[in-house]
Amino acid sequence: WEIIYGGDGHIWTTERKGIISRINPVTKTKTVVLNIVSSVYQNSESGLLGMVLHPNFSTTPEVFIAYTYGTFSNLKEKLVKYTFDGTSLVSPVIILDNIVGNTTHNGSRIIILADNTLLFSTGDAQNTAFPQDINELNGKLLRINLDGSIPSDNPVAGNPVYSYGHRNVQGLLLHPNGKIYMSEHGASTDDEFQIAEMGKNYGWPNVEGFCNSSSEQTFCAANDVKEPLIVWTPTIAPSDLVFYENPAFPEFHNKILMSVLKNKKIIALTMNTDGTSVLSQTDYLTNQFGRLRDLCIGAEKEIYIATNGASWSNTSPNTHSIIVIRPPNSAVGIGENVSNDFTVYPNPFENEFTVDFPENLVGNEFSLIDMMGRTILSSTITEQSTTVDAGELKKGIYTISVTMKNGNRLSKKLIK
Repeated sequence: WEIIYGGDGHIWTTERKGIISRINPVTKTKTVVLNIVSSVYQNSESGLLGMVLHPNFSTTPEVFIAYTYGTFSNLKEKLVKYTFDGTSLVSPVIILDNIVGNTTHNGSRIIILADNTLLFSTGDAQNTAFPQDINELNGKLLRINLDGSIPSDNPVAGNPVYSYGHRNVQGLLLHPNGKIYMSEHGASTDDEFQIAEMGKNYGWPNVEGFCNSSSEQTFCAANDVKEPLIVWTPTIAPSDLVFYENPAFPEFHNKILMSVLKNKKIIALTMNTDGTSVLSQTDYLTNQFGRLRDLCIGAEKEIYIATNGASWSNTSPNTHSIIVIRPPNSAVGIGENVSNDFTVYPNPFENEFTVDFPENLVGNEFSLIDMMGRTILSSTITEQSTTVDAGELKKGIYTISVTMKNGNRLSKKLIK
């Protein structure tokens, strides 16, 4: 459900059945650090879900997790803090529990804010009476201190509710601009991308998406409902959000990346200068790796993506994997130079592209490499101009790499 690139150089993962592991991204060795399968109730979308590491993990090795427990007829959700002793997660402390759970709509995304308070999303647990009730914990963003106490500046004294009127928030991002962004699942319409603000009402179940029907407009005016930045109808099932910075990867640089489940893609969102509106959205990796659940960014700006099977009902562990996309400046290797020595056009292309090589490159090898670092085609340069039929290639970002006889490489990025 969750993947986090920790400050310890490992990828931390949660599995819904009740397993937390650390994965070495170099050796790909997976080490289980917590097994609470016997304590977790897992069915459909319930189970061990969200996780966050303490922002000062090297000195405060604490891990916060959310999971469902109990029985089908009395399902609950809790937030628990563990301490990492270098080998295992130990000394559990319940931070918040007795939240109504369900087999779906449990929210569970967790982030820690700059003031060391924790923000935790809860779904409506399939009960539409909860989100508008300020005294219920469901259908909310909850804000608590890391010891489980309630911050004194929350909207309602003694109440953990930060915002309300949510259906099922599954993406939370604290952006460098200080804003909190969230992605939320709609019913059959109006999946939403929003800015989370303290004390705001987001309308569910009385409002879906924008306040654009007469009944919604009446409710929005009476309840000061905050509208989303953008919506998707039909729904796409948005999940995790991350902010990406890397000038060597301009397609993603300074953009919010959102993983998408139902429509099986990554969406790159370009924001305006003050982060209050979406200027554009571009799709990548559509239908290439199935449902995309979660994202994290590695130390070398590589992007890790947790896949979630081919369909909503597909729970086979063999269909779930973590894939990695390496930036163009790390995809080819040592000795690579971004080349002005050859040209590629049209770029972006649709069905074919042409590469014009200078005479001194004839006789060297050139390759077309996809975002996963896989070689799609390879050939010796025999002519100064080469046209490649690439109509069968999937949409995405590719690298043309020329291997010089001295072992160095030249590269240029290509987009379909």
